[in-house]
Amino acid sequence: MATIIHKMKKGRPYYYAVESARVNGKPRIVWQKYLGTVDAIVGRLEQTRPEKPHEAVLFEAGGVAALLRIAQRLDLAGVIDAAVPKREQGPSVGRYMVLAALNRALAPCSKLGIGDWYEQTVLRRLWRFEKTAFTSQRFWDHMSMISDEAVEAVQAALAPRIRQEFGLDAEVLLYDTTNFFTFLSTANDRCPLAKRGHNKAKRNDLRQVGLALLVSRDFQIPLFHKVYEGNVPDVSLFPKLAPELVARHRQLDPQTRATLVFDKGNVSEDAMEQLVLAGQPFVAAVPLDRLPELAAAPFGKFHEVARFPGTRALTAQAQAWGASCRAVVAYTESFFTQQLAGVTHNLVKCQKKLLDLEKSLAKWRQGKGRGKKPTVREVQTAVRGILCAQFMTNLFDCSVAEEKGLPALHYALNHDKLDVLTRQRLGRTLLLSVGGTQDDAEQIIGTYRSLAQIEEVFKNMKNVDFLRWQPAYHWTSQKLKVHGFYCVLALLLATLARKVAGQAGIDLTVPALLEELTAIREVALIYPKGTAQPRDHITLSRMSSTQRKLADALDIATALKG
Repeated sequence: MATIIHKMKKGRPYYYAVESARVNGKPRIVWQKYLGTVDAIVGRLEQTRPEKPHEAVLFEAGGVAALLRIAQRLDLAGVIDAAVPKREQGPSVGRYMVLAALNRALAPCSKLGIGDWYEQTVLRRLWRFEKTAFTSQRFWDHMSMISDEAVEAVQAALAPRIRQEFGLDAEVLLYDTTNFFTFLSTANDRCPLAKRGHNKAKRNDLRQVGLALLVSRDFQIPLFHKVYEGNVPDVSLFPKLAPELVARHRQLDPQTRATLVFDKGNVSEDAMEQLVLAGQPFVAAVPLDRLPELAAAPFGKFHEVARFPGTRALTAQAQAWGASCRAVVAYTESFFTQQLAGVTHNLVKCQKKLLDLEKSLAKWRQGKGRGKKPTVREVQTAVRGILCAQFMTNLFDCSVAEEKGLPALHYALNHDKLDVLTRQRLGRTLLLSVGGTQDDAEQIIGTYRSLAQIEEVFKNMKNVDFLRWQPAYHWTSQKLKVHGFYCVLALLLATLARKVAGQAGIDLTVPALLEELTAIREVALIYPKGTAQPRDHITLSRMSSTQRKLADALDIATALKG
């Protein structure tokens, strides 16, 4: 074992590292190393002390790496490049779309800012493209290469990859639509896709585009989408999409009879007949008038549904669109109270407006009217407008007659009809199951109520932090369709990441998952030039226990290796 000794020479101590051993039974120094004076030793220590970092640079890492790893497992860029090939010069179309999807999922921004965002993430280190490769003009040039046929080809190619790589429960598929308003001016004639219509965000003053979406019940993984004109109602769109939905179902798993679930806003004779002829099982809500006698059955015939407290049901066999189906009338207490509150509110509004109209007409008959003289037809039109809310026309008995050359309004609330409405209609939903494996009321009601999960998907797409669709920053139909394409790709990557995390025992919503992942940063320690440090040091920021589990489950280490 080495020790340090000093020797005095000319009154000054000099230090040596020595090793001793016994030689012929006596201790002897068998090895020594000259260390020098105290000042020399301290000087060498100062020279070998690590330099302080010049600066630390943080990069977005966790969210990018996790979703990038999902994209790598799907070979998403390769699938897109196969549908939209280009010469090997700069980033491929697939790289542009993957970047756009990652940005929409994690930190939505305009194409003007996406290059700056790219440089602040680990993508800059992994892809090694300068941020000037992702200017807004270059993005728009590559978006212009993507046709409707290319989008369809990518969707078709991704479905089997999702099933093979991640597993997919395609027993129940959920279909619904939503819309997104735009800020396109009325004078813009380059975007016939954006139309004015009934906007779900109450922005009927703005032009909008629609999005139809088909997702799996488990984890709401998007399997098909269509961007369509903003003024097309659901009932008109669904017959056009029905063949594509059937084809997508068969592509997912030809051996499984997946059940398609949708609400009554999509129900039309044409669409339902298409589904029945194609042998597509479905569960749908339909208007109560479809089976009026069953829908109006006495409440005493309903039985409780144990799985759903506050819900009662009546089940029967029925015929619809030439097919035998299982019909369920579901009564829900909460739905009843909501509808009753709405009816009561509308009754009060209608009564007040009818009273005001009757007083106005009475003034004319008294010779005190002002303005244009009213006519019977105008009053009838006004009454129809007042009673336009649901059920109101049926609940009020109104008549407009001419008295002394002037219209007179007579109205009264029909209490018998209000009683029938309360006892036989409010709180009731008519569900039809055609060709599926759902037989009893509990299964059918549970399958239909899973449709609420797609509403959560649309809520996420209108989130202000993650997966945001708006604002679109595009003003042509083709660009808006591509915008919808990479927004759905962002949703695909996020939902698959949630599925992987869920299978690892980490139960988080999509926004909560993305929030945890984006908090993981890559830290680069930058040292001054010319120092003894061989290279800059890169590490990850300190992670919570949840973040560590997510990092392991989503294999972000592989993505960070490049």
